[in-house]
Amino acid sequence: MSTVHTLRLSRSNAYLVRGERPILVDAGSVGETDRILAAVRNKGVEPHTLALILLTHGHLAVTGSSGEIRRRTGAPIAIHSLDAEMLRMGHNAPLRPTGWIARLAAPIVQTGRGEPTNPDLVLDGPRALREFGIDGRVIETPGHTAGSISLLLPEGDALVGDLIMGGYLAGLVRRGVPNVAYFQEDDRDMMRSLRTVLAAGARRIYVGHGGPLAADRVALRFGLGRQA
Repeated sequence: MSTVHTLRLSRSNAYLVRGERPILVDAGSVGETDRILAAVRNKGVEPHTLALILLTHGHLAVTGSSGEIRRRTGAPIAIHSLDAEMLRMGHNAPLRPTGWIARLAAPIVQTGRGEPTNPDLVLDGPRALREFGIDGRVIETPGHTAGSISLLLPEGDALVGDLIMGGYLAGLVRRGVPNVAYFQEDDRDMMRSLRTVLAAGARRIYVGHGGPLAADRVALRFGLGRQA
């Protein structure tokens, strides 16, 4: 059985997933290593026991502290092949805003720079995580970025990164309301990926901003029908 702990950061959420071994899903912005490791300890986990740093996509809001966390814990970094270059370069690919708030934020977000970091594990297709102590599987869920991935757990939890978001003002207000992410590479891919996550039996959806979200509310918000 796996347990999901939300680690709320300055610009996004990271997640501590505990199974036979713990893993970190997403790694916050640049300069958040101390905050993340303190939060991990507060959940009763020693950082050096982390088995994996799984990055749901390549944007700096979730990759920024990954290199430093790897140095301080020894945990390997995994990312999808299509987003690996962003991690290696230490900056975001061109962003496509989905609304006026995102258009205002885009120039700042686009020019952000982080530490160029080489991943240890480059994913390309579905991947079980049993070797890292988690009874779950990673699937490809493009839309927000081409290389976006999600982690599906047998308890009905889905960690989807920025496939969608919760609430408004980057998740600060009404966290449980499903909403479109501020940036999206491909709207059609996003809808296909969301259908895939819901069809896989997700009941609770953990997102990069706001949340968590109830799957039935997500289905209704995006016109995909109520989930059982």
